[in-house]
Amino acid sequence: MTQHTDQGQPSGGLSFRRSLLSVLTLLLLTGLMFLIFQDHLPEIRQAIGKLSPAQLGLLLALALTYPLIEGVISQRVLASRVPGFSFRRGLDLAFLGAFGNVVTFGAGTLPMQGYDISLSGLPAVPGMGLMTLQYVFHKGAVMVYAVLLLALNGRWLLAADAAGMMRYLLPACLMVAAIILALVLVCTSRTVQRAAYWALGRLPDTGKWQVRRQSWTRQLDGLAAESRSLLADRKLCIQMFLLQVAKLALMYAIVWLGTAFMDLGPLTFWQAQTLAALMMLLSNALPNVGGMGSVEASFYLVFTGFLGQSGAMSVLLLYRAATYYFTFAVSCVGFFFIQRRWARGKQAAA
Repeated sequence: MTQHTDQGQPSGGLSFRRSLLSVLTLLLLTGLMFLIFQDHLPEIRQAIGKLSPAQLGLLLALALTYPLIEGVISQRVLASRVPGFSFRRGLDLAFLGAFGNVVTFGAGTLPMQGYDISLSGLPAVPGMGLMTLQYVFHKGAVMVYAVLLLALNGRWLLAADAAGMMRYLLPACLMVAAIILALVLVCTSRTVQRAAYWALGRLPDTGKWQVRRQSWTRQLDGLAAESRSLLADRKLCIQMFLLQVAKLALMYAIVWLGTAFMDLGPLTFWQAQTLAALMMLLSNALPNVGGMGSVEASFYLVFTGFLGQSGAMSVLLLYRAATYYFTFAVSCVGFFFIQRRWARGKQAAA
């Protein structure tokens, strides 16, 4: 967990105890996942054994496009406020996002990113507001891309779903889309923001609630100010949205290539994209710990009817190894160099 200075700005420190607890939780959840898969491990090993080193390298390379594109988005967003903000710094923010999501259960992600942005001259609170808006654009892209694919391939989806699960999953996904839309409005609509200020003003004035209200009010102030500035730049908003959709499409392509490389199903590219988009939308409604749990559950629910249990588990294991474990390992290396840069900055300021 990041610590805070008296000025309310993150110090960039990371609690060793919290980090150790997070890593141990990750190992426990990983062991639990393999325990659930144990009845299908022979089929999974056989399917994954079909992958060549070149095919595995391609899948890992596709997984890395996620933080790379996030780095591009961060660079473009921050460059609108901090002239000369580099792609390398944007990539650092992407690595902090992947690292903080696991090691701090997501709680320390924004403070760490805000601290890193503050080293470029932009205060932490507006910086966190910009990163929150980037997250909102991500959620919006998840929703819009999924709804578009479902509109184009909905008939195939219902006809091919022999188990009939889609009839239950689609209404749930519509509810998730409504929740995401509400989140987008909170971050972009002045009317909804005024309603949020009114709600915060009704919180108790004593004890922890007063501290929470002050903190949430400061965050909403930064978010409201940055949203007005960012949304005024229509060209940048369109670029952000398209980059977010490209990021998702490349990540979903891992599913399609995985099924093709392991000979698990006749899914076309757009069919795999539709199922993956549905899975990602559904996962937004499920609880997770350090980024685990929701994706695994929704992946199993969506893909089992099309690939069978062993096939769905094989692709799931490959997908999560590439998009979660491999990306987290790379972010650990990135965080090592980020901390060295933070240390050099503190020494220069001393």
